[in-house]
Amino acid sequence: MSRPLILSSLQHDIHAAAVRWALRADGIDALWSGSLADPALAPMSLHCDSDGGLRMGGALDAAGIGAVWYRRPRDPDEFPRAHPGDAPFLRGEWGRFLRNVHALADEGGARLWVNRPAAAASAENKLVQLRAAHRCGLRFPPTLVSHDPAEIRAFVRRHGRVVYKPFLTHTWQDAESGRMFSTYARIVEPQMLEDDASLLQCPGIYQAYVDKRCDLRVTVVGERFFPARLRSQHSDGFVDWRVRQAVQGLQAEPGELSAGDADKLRALMRELGLAFGCIDLAVDGDGQAHFLEVNQAGQFLFVEHLVPQLPLLRAMSAMLAQGRADYSLDAAAPLSYADYLASEEHAQWWAQASEGLKDRSPAAAGITLE
Repeated sequence: MSRPLILSSLQHDIHAAAVRWALRADGIDALWSGSLADPALAPMSLHCDSDGGLRMGGALDAAGIGAVWYRRPRDPDEFPRAHPGDAPFLRGEWGRFLRNVHALADEGGARLWVNRPAAAASAENKLVQLRAAHRCGLRFPPTLVSHDPAEIRAFVRRHGRVVYKPFLTHTWQDAESGRMFSTYARIVEPQMLEDDASLLQCPGIYQAYVDKRCDLRVTVVGERFFPARLRSQHSDGFVDWRVRQAVQGLQAEPGELSAGDADKLRALMRELGLAFGCIDLAVDGDGQAHFLEVNQAGQFLFVEHLVPQLPLLRAMSAMLAQGRADYSLDAAAPLSYADYLASEEHAQWWAQASEGLKDRSPAAAGITLE
């Protein structure tokens, strides 16, 4: 019987822990490794010759892997048996070897990748996503990616209210106070555009603001779409619900997608080659949905925590267990994220996994701090 492999280097990854628990409850013993270089897996080998072409063998075949959840892997960076001076060479060689393995994922047998590494890497690029959205006929706000002060100011003049977004959320800690500061989407203020040197120093994503009545978070698990409508409990709303205060004040309910938008999002996932993704849409006052982004390794358990009617944990477990995007939800045990949080396994795992984590808010259930 085939088994799934979860690739995540985060020991505190509650998504990996919950899915492994749900699979075990279904009688499936999933593997959880930080990468394909994990010593617990069989060594990987690639063979190529002029007669047989390319062949891949090792970890995936030896363990009978039917699906790989390529969630948050990381190349090996510690080599306890090596001389410290050799570590840079070993890191580089392992990274290049794994990039070859990942690029050839389709050659390693008929197994499901969630998501294929090449597609995952490509989909991390915001402009690749917007190009795909344009090709699929999705509505999205005008966007500028630049570090040119003149272009940025002209874009803001043209569109009025503009949102700045980093390519990736980053967190700093103040050395004196210990306070944490993170980069999230925010409205561009005039004083942010005054200094040419500051704008030139760091490129950013600038996007025309959508005057929205709510956010729509669509979790795509294989061929199933699970939309949730997100709102702030505060009357002034929020630009980016990921801000911790917003998450704590977040309200959610089952959402709806028009048939037209669902078809376009399905085409988007095909265009990007993704089997899983968390799509963020902004819904304006006229009820029109505007595509913002898709996170191919997004977090989804907080959505089920807020909207228990959406069986996201069960869906992901079913897809990995069956190794197919057109999985049967009924074939999976009717287990929920709430069941996992109430389990003794979660209590024992969290006692170990949360060790060393600071400022962990129980209100942000299902959100991995990274």
